[in-house]
Amino acid sequence: MVQTSKQDRMPYLIYLCEGRILAQNIDGHVIDIGGFSEEEGAFSWLLDGNNEKGEGLRSANEALEDIAANVTFYFLDGQFTSLPDLSEQYQDKLSSAPSREILLNELSDPAPGASAD
Repeated sequence: MVQTSKQDRMPYLIYLCEGRILAQNIDGHVIDIGGFSEEEGAFSWLLDGNNEKGEGLRSANEALEDIAANVTFYFLDGQFTSLPDLSEQYQDKLSSAPSREILLNELSDPAPGASAD
């Protein structure tokens, strides 16, 4: 088993903004990784790159928690490599958007929902 330390963990911010799921890396780059909607008080979301999804979530925070549980370092790393930086487009909107910080391990990336131990 690979031993990891806190130094191996990369921070990202996940935002819900204008119907889109955005991710920001430590360099400040922002990418669009999927969409979300709210209908009749229930949130649903879908990631564009891997078709992970969630439905029936009761709040933006619950949706963010669910998204965070379903993204991996390798998924986000690939998205940051292939998608354009949208930081200028969203810079004035992110401060008021619901967000969640996540830490993802660079060296070993268990399947979503699996324990990293």
